[in-house]
Parts: sequence; structure tokens; C-alpha cells
Amino acid sequence: MIYRNLSLLLLPFLIVACGKEKKCEDIIDEAYIYPLEAAKGKTFEEKIELFKIPDQVLHCLSTKALIQSCIKHPNMSLMWTMSDLQGGFDKVEDYCNGYGELWKRSDKYRNVYNLYSQLDFNREWLSFTDLQNGYYMDNIVRYELILAQYEILKNLSHSEKIELFQIALDNQKTKYSNISHWGLVGMETTCAILSRIMYLDGYKPLIDEYNSNNLMPIHISNFTLIGGEDLVKRIMDLSDGYLIKLKSQ
Repeated sequence: MIYRNLSLLLLPFLIVACGKEKKCEDIIDEAYIYPLEAAKGKTFEEKIELFKIPDQVLHCLSTKALIQSCIKHPNMSLMWTMSDLQGGFDKVEDYCNGYGELWKRSDKYRNVYNLYSQLDFNREWLSFTDLQNGYYMDNIVRYELILAQYEILKNLSHSEKIELFQIALDNQKTKYSNISHWGLVGMETTCAILSRIMYLDGYKPLIDEYNSNNLMPIHISNFTLIGGEDLVKRIMDLSDGYLIKLKSQ
């Protein structure tokens, strides 16, 4: 009984103490710097553990810094190593503990969108090497992969949905006008943002396409554009109609 009474007396202080441990004295507004030097010579499994952002840093990163930390994760390039981009992202998400923290943030969409909207899609492709163009495309796809996740899309307000859909459609059209540089793979993520938003909203023309064209469910599931350029054009046509409907609501 004595121990029980003592526990009850101490409980409020323990709660306060635990709460204080989770609070950050200072918000970190710079991306986490991964210990790349320390990782040299380590096994892959050891690197995975070494590249986990420490809890005391993870919870104190601003949402903007957290997103940039995820984008810059040393294993982010593994998104290209699976048979599809969604599968690749899922693998990276397993390795990078920043994403679990990001999905909990109420301001995740606003911060990802703000960073994405600053990216320049107008490029003088021939002024750069193939390697430079590859890095440029890779960076854009990383942001679009995050925006295309259901953890983002399911929580959009009506105005946010219009905002994201508009910029994704504009960027997709820019990509399509430069299809010789972007290729189908480079358009998968913008098309996925568009098709997933329409799918979540139950847009009938998209749902009809989903039920009659078995290539559409594959794309919405894992981003691949097996249907080639015809599927890309179909998604863009559906998107034009959907955006008109969305803005009229």
C-alpha cells in the first residue's frame, strides 16, 4: 500500500519529467549531416543503423529540415533499384527513420509543397552533361515521390488539392514537352500524383478507366507506366477535366 501511494504521489512528476524530455530547447533548421566518413568500411547493415537520425535530433528538426534530411539520406538512391519506384521508396522508407517522423507532422504537406514549388522545370538540357541532367531529374523525382504518398494525399484540404494538382499537371505537361529528356520513368511520379488524387476523390472518368484498363491500377499502385505514352496522354486528358471539376466545386 505504501508503494502504491508513493507511486500515485510521484506520477504527476514523472509525467512532467517525461514530457520535458520530448520538448526541444532549440529547433534545428538545417538538414541532418549523415556520418559518411564513419560509415566507410562498414557493412550495409551497419550503415543502416549508423544513418538513423538520433531521436534527440529527429524530434527537434523543423519539418523543412526533416524533409531535406530525408531527401539527402545516403540510401535514397536505392529508390531506383527495385522493379518500380513505389517499391523502391518503400525500401528507402524502411531504412530512413525520418519518414516515420515526417508522416506524424501536421505541416508535412505545406513544407514539401513549398520546397517542390521552388524547383525549376525549365532547363537548357543541352547545356549540361548527361550526368548533371540525371542528378537534376533524380532530385525532382525525390520530392514528387514524397508528394505522391498516401500519407500526404489523404489529408489534403480542398484548396491544397487544387494547389498540388495544378502544379503537378503543369509540371507533367512541361515534362511531356521534353519527353526525349525525361522519358517515361521521369514522368511516373507526376502522373502518380495526378492519378492518385483522382482515384482517392472517386473521379468517375478515372474510375471507369481503372476498371476497364488493367494498366491504370498497376500505375496507381506502383507508378509504372507500362501503357507507355498512350497511358501518359490518357492521364493528362483525365487530369484536364478533373481540374475543371475540382475548381468548380
